Formats: sequence, C-alpha cells, structure tokens
Amino acid sequence: MKSLRIAAVSLVAIGWATSVQAQDVAQAADAASETGEEDLAAPGTIIVSGERIRGQLIVDQPAVAEYDSEDISAFGGSSIADIIAAIEPSTGGARGSRGGGGPVFLINGIRVSSPREFRSYPPESIAKIEVFAEEVAQRFGYDPDQRVVNIVLKNDYSALTLEGELEAPARGGYRRNEEEATYLRIADGARLNFNLDVEDTSLLTEAERGFTVPSSIPGVADEAPFRSLVSDTWQVEGTANYARAFIDSGSSLSLNATASRAERTGLSGLRDTGSAIEPIERRSRTDTLSLGAAYNRSIGSWKATFTSDAVLANGDTEIDRRTGSGFDTAEARTRTVVNKATFTGYPVELPAGEVSATLDLGFDWKRLESSDTRSATDASITRRRFDGGISLNIPIARRGEAWGAIGTASLNLSAGAEDLSDFGSLANWTAGLNWSPVEKLNFQVTRIWREAAPGISALGNPRIDEFNVPVFDFATGQDVLATVTAGGNPNLGAETQSDWKLGANWELPIDGMRLQVDYGINRSRDVTLSSPAFTAAFEQAFPERVTRDAGGELLAIDRRPVTLYETRSRTLSFGLSMRGRIGGSDESGGGRSGGSRGGPPGGFGGGGGGESQQPRFDPERFAQLREQFCATPASDTPDLSQLPEGMRARLVDADGNPDPVRVEMLRQRLCSADGEADVGRFAAMREALCAEPPRIDELPLQMLERLRGEDGEIDQERLGQFRTRMCAADGAGGPPRGEGGQRGGGAGMNPFARRGGGGRYFVNLNHTIALQNEVTLAEGGPVFDQLDGYVLGSGAIPRHSTRLEGGMFMNGYGARLSGNYLGEAVLRGSGLPGSSDLFFGDLVTFDLRLFADLGEILQREEGFLKGFRVAFVVDNIFDGQRRVVDANGDVPDAYDPRRIDPVGRYLGIDLRKMF
Repeated sequence: MKSLRIAAVSLVAIGWATSVQAQDVAQAADAASETGEEDLAAPGTIIVSGERIRGQLIVDQPAVAEYDSEDISAFGGSSIADIIAAIEPSTGGARGSRGGGGPVFLINGIRVSSPREFRSYPPESIAKIEVFAEEVAQRFGYDPDQRVVNIVLKNDYSALTLEGELEAPARGGYRRNEEEATYLRIADGARLNFNLDVEDTSLLTEAERGFTVPSSIPGVADEAPFRSLVSDTWQVEGTANYARAFIDSGSSLSLNATASRAERTGLSGLRDTGSAIEPIERRSRTDTLSLGAAYNRSIGSWKATFTSDAVLANGDTEIDRRTGSGFDTAEARTRTVVNKATFTGYPVELPAGEVSATLDLGFDWKRLESSDTRSATDASITRRRFDGGISLNIPIARRGEAWGAIGTASLNLSAGAEDLSDFGSLANWTAGLNWSPVEKLNFQVTRIWREAAPGISALGNPRIDEFNVPVFDFATGQDVLATVTAGGNPNLGAETQSDWKLGANWELPIDGMRLQVDYGINRSRDVTLSSPAFTAAFEQAFPERVTRDAGGELLAIDRRPVTLYETRSRTLSFGLSMRGRIGGSDESGGGRSGGSRGGPPGGFGGGGGGESQQPRFDPERFAQLREQFCATPASDTPDLSQLPEGMRARLVDADGNPDPVRVEMLRQRLCSADGEADVGRFAAMREALCAEPPRIDELPLQMLERLRGEDGEIDQERLGQFRTRMCAADGAGGPPRGEGGQRGGGAGMNPFARRGGGGRYFVNLNHTIALQNEVTLAEGGPVFDQLDGYVLGSGAIPRHSTRLEGGMFMNGYGARLSGNYLGEAVLRGSGLPGSSDLFFGDLVTFDLRLFADLGEILQREEGFLKGFRVAFVVDNIFDGQRRVVDANGDVPDAYDPRRIDPVGRYLGIDLRKMF
C-alpha cells in the first residue's frame, strides 16, 4: 500500500506542479507519504518523469543526440526524410568501414515495417527525435551495426501540404523541378497519410560544361553534345499509410502501400550505322510496388511486434548497339518478402533492476530473375532465409541502489543463427558492457562476431555494359574511353566479420552540449567488394578483369563484385552536438526537451491568467474527474484523455494505449477511501511550504530531513529551491526559472510560435579519422594499404572527413548550414614507365538554406499567407571543386573537376503551403 500511495500522490503532484523538476516531485511526494526512498523501488511502484513524453525510449544508454519540435523547426525541412538527411552527422554508424547503411527507425518507440510509413510526414508533426548508439538496435531485433532513430509524433495533428521546387546549377545546363502533395492526420490514436511526389531532371551534356571529345566518325568533329554528365530522369511516387491503436486490446496496426516509376535516359556518344549517324542511348525504367504492415500487442507480460514488408521491382535497361542493329536489353525482376517477429519482456528481476529480453524470429524470401540478350541463358537466384536470436540486457549495478558505488552498469548479450537456402547455416553473437560511472558520462564496449552472406543483387544482377566511359589508365598515364561492365557475380562467398566497438558519451556542463567518441576495429574474411574501382592496385590484384590490346591500350574493365581474402580497418570518430535558445525572454516557456508540458489539459488548471502563468491545483476539478474515473466499471478502461499529461503518460504503454496493470493500481488507490486523503495531504504540504513565511513545523518529517543542512538547521538555500519549484504552480508568481531554465508552456509544440523575440539553434559536428584500411588477397599474400593509395574499392580514401549541420530559427526566419570536408588522398600508379600517381586535394563545401514563414513574419492568422513558407537553396556556396593531379601537376581528363562534380554551385527556390 505504501508504493500505491506514492504512486497516487506522485501522479497528482505532476498534474499541477508542472514546473517542478521530476526528481523533486518524487521527493516531495514520498515525503508527503512519510516513506523512505527505498519504497520508490518497490515492485509495482509508478515512477513519474516530468521530462519524458509518450513514445520516448527508456534504455540505459543516453541518446547520442536529441531534437525537440523547436530544434526541428530550425532545419527548414519539408518532410521527415529531409530531417533525417539533416541529422546525418548524428545517425552515421560508428563501426568504421563496416556500417549497416542507414539507421534503424522507430515511431513512438515501436518498430515499423519500412521508412516508407513515415518519410513523407511533415516535420511539424514531430514532437521529438532521439538518436541512440548501435547497441540499442539489439533490443528491437536488429544487428548492432546501425544507430537507432526514434521519432516521437504529436498526439494531435492535421495538415494538407503542397510544395513546389525549382532548382538549377549556377552554370546552367539543366534544371530540376519537383512537386509534392502530402496529407496527414493524427487523432484518436490513428494516423492517415497520403503523398504524391513527381520529380523531373533534364539532360546535361559534356558540351554544356565545355568539354570536346574528338570523333572517329567522318564528318563529326565533336561528340561531346551526345555524351551525358547528368541523365534525363523522371519519376513519380504515390504512398498511402494508415495506422491505428486499439484501446480495448492495447494493440496497434500500421499499413503502407507505395507505387513508383522511374525513367532515365543517358547518352554515350555517336555511332555510324552506315546509313545514319545516331546517338548511343542507355534507357532504363524501374517500376516498384511495395506493401508493408506492422502489428503490435501485448501477449501476457511480453510486448510483441510483427512486421512484414514486400517489394516487387521490375527493372529494364536498353543499350543501343554500336552497329545500329537495335539494342541489347538487360532485365531484372526482384521479389522480396521480409517478415519479422519480435518479443520483448522482463522475465527476471535482479537487485539492480529487471533483465530485459528480446526474442526475434524472421522469415525472408527473395528472388532475382535476370536476363541479358548478350547471354544465351537467363539467370535466377532464390534465397529463403530463416533466422532467430535472443538479446539480453542484464543490469549489474544501479546508482543509488545495488552496487551503486560503481555507478550504473549493464551487460548486453546476444546470439543468433540463420539458415540460407543458398549458403547454409550462419551464426552471430555479440557481448557488450554499458557503464555510467557518473550521471552524465557513459561508456560502451562491444564485441561483435558475425557470418554474413552477400546480397542477391551482388550475386545475380544482369550484366550492363557502358560504352565510351572516360578512364585514366594508371599503367600509361593516358586518358582513354573504355567499356565498363557492371552486374553480378554468382561465385561470391560468405563473409566472416570480427569487430570491436568502443564508445563514450558525455553530456558536457554547458547546457545542451553532448560529446560522442567512438573507436571501431574491423576484421573480416572473404569480403565481398561490390563495386571495385579501376586502379593500378585493382589491375595488379585482378588482371583478368582488365582487357588491353596487343599494344597495351586499355579497352575494357569488368567492375562486377569480387571476393577479398581479408580486410582490416580502424577508425576514430568524434561527434559534438549543441542546441539551445538564443535571445528573447522565453515568455511562452518552450522547454528544451519538447513536448507539451505546459499544464494539464481538460481544465485542471485554475486561475489561468495567460501564457506566462502556470496552472494551479483546482480541487473541485480534480474531484469531478476522480468521480468520473472511479465510476467506470472495473471491466472497462477509464477515459484517460482528460487527465494531466504527466499522469496520462505513466498510464499508457509505448503505443499510447492504456496499461491495464498501471490503470488498475491507480484505480485501487484513488477510488479507495484513502484516495481523497492523499490529495489533501499533498495540498496541505504544499500550502505549508508556500505560505509567507513558510510553516516549517507543518511539513512532513522526511521533507524536513531533506531540508536540513549538516548543522541540523534548515538550509535556507535548499528551502528556497523547493519553494521556487513547488510554489510557482499557483499562478501567482509567474513561471519559475530555476537552474534548468523555464520548464512550462506548450508553445514548443508550435514551431512557428513567437517566443518573446527569441529563437533556437543547433549544431551537429562529426569528424572521422581513418587509422587503418588494408586488404589482403590471399593468405600470406601482399597487403594493399588503401590509405596509402593502393585502393581496390571505389575511389581514393581520405584519412580525415567531417560533416557539419547547423541552423537557427527565430520569429519566422530560419537558416541551415551544411558543411562537408574530405581530406587529401592518393591513388598509386603501377610503377611502370609512363605510369603516374594521382593526388587528390582536400575539399570543403557548404550548403545554405534560408527560409521564412510569411504568416508568422506578417502576423497573419488566416488567409493564404498563413502556413506559407518560402525557402532559398544554395548548395556548394563557394563552388568548391576537388583538384586531382598527376605527378606532373596535370589534371587527367577523367578527373576533370567538371566531370567529378558537373553541378557545382546549385540554386533553388522552394514554395510550401500548409492548409
């Protein structure tokens, strides 16, 4: 009963004392009930957190980065996809060259079938974004090679958004336009979204960038007008998404359907058929249909998530023959179905906390059918995959509790196996330690061992030949036009990965600043190199992949995937994130952590008084809601919509559905004879504390103990802090500003709300140092140091690279700056006479996005200007170009800056209207 009393009083307290720090509310509540801190850890106790909003993750590891709704407004993005691109410095993996691609995405802490479910949502629908380290992915059934991005959506949102973009290089030559319409409604536990996107990009030829290409065709001096640097493309995509939470069963369902078509045409020069001179075209068309579903529900004490994602893609490529006798066709038909079931529970309780367990089961089916008119036989690959695994998070110590002298620590263990129809059985395991010696400092160390099969695309993609590709021949130091072949290789083997990852996360004393440091060590055997580059090292390693004539002139390169015996790499990365408020008086009180904490809905506040005031405790209103709550039959779920946000957040699960156990605990307490007494006890304590002067002798004994100093007397500074936090909620003294800044106000939910002349800023900076990157082709064979220029992969590898994202939003105006740095690099020549090394200079580029919400600036609450935004884009502001030279200081034609980056400085305008 003690723990129930603590729960009830805590819930009541958070409903009105919205300006109070979470830990202080809990302290005051337990003092009112005259119980010790140890009771707060008793089984069944509901712990209130004023910082947390529905859908946030509750994990041991701190977030690598966090963004609330005000931070997100500073990005100036048009969709969640834009926001994800903007925070890429925080979401990139820390396992060095390994990387699992993009991050793992959650919506309100729940797995989704695919990013298609939410990527078109407007950023205004987001309450908060959290980014977590790779180890957190294991709790959701994923491998620990991708960071986790949790997107918390607002509870109530509706908008129709129309947008148009027109962009072109400053040098001209081509243009790009995009039109998009998005509808999203979030209400009553349901989400409905429709999106239509059309994009068109015109052709850019080599002639439009000043190139000349001599022709061997009689009567033709220059083929540059018939060679493309940017292909002519057109694509359209339509998406429909629906999600629904079912209150009665505590389950939720989401559905997605996406259809798209993309067409592309490129030019590869001219051909002489004898009767006509015609351009050589490459035409491709890809049609894709995707269907996804996710279902979540509780099964006993376990949380179950089922996801299914099906993709049907048809790709056709037509390549004109040089002879003019028609064209060759490469076709690819891909069918993919990925099913996953994840079960999460807390089966064992240890002194330091509960053990969390995640069980995952999967069934995947993939089929690739490819055909090529240059091949006598068609190819097909079918892969069936069964997999299963278990992940455990075992608490070792918890600060203030068991073994708390060492801080908070937990052990992460996982193991899994999979059976592939074409590769047999593969296994994986990980072991990691997560340790926080002090509250704001966290360390992680993880050991990862995994067997992985190459993808079916690397095995079975159709062969595609691209003619007249400019290539620098490292053996002769000459620029040539060669045929480059791409496609699949059915002879690839399974890879064995053996990695270490060490990380540290430090919340710095400066408000809103966090430092993340990661060190990765990767070792692999039988590695699939999906896209090898043509270099001197590549020709030395795979001479059969390079075709030369009798005179040694380069004719063709086969860049289909190859298997490397062993790779070794080490990387060190640093990530710094900052965010906060600039200027202004912050009268509306948008808090740092976002969400709506401005006071309880449904009229719990009394005495209103305006934005700058906090709601006060209204006993009559509480009595009415208590009566309604207790009048609901025990077999039914009470209406929680009118409860204060802090109280309601503790009564629902991660999906926003009522948790039957917690609701019943609150019912037993509030609806008993002691329920009303708890409210009176808290009110009396608060009245005594807030009186002038405070009536110290009426305070509970344990609160007095907290207020006493070492000399046994009441510490006046500590008393003042308690009074500042507990007494401002009566609306008499305005919002408190304690050491954490203002904590009240709901304006944070409106990214375009005025904030007393103030604004928000954010900065994300990530720097990566490649310490080692080596390849061995055979046991005991030569070692290719790729950092020293003996590169087998794609392009030169710099030792240093940096990403920067920063922005601000103030009173309707916003700006976002993106920066990218690539350090110097080298590609070694063959060492033969005439050969030359290539030296890549460093490159710094900056992109700028300026935007203005005209309705906010002109204070239009209605009419066309309301919700109308204009944005100007300037990519590569200083027109930075990477300079590549040979040993003589000359720039090879294949590495001409106009080929490496034919776009250069890029300008655009974006018009967006929300209804």
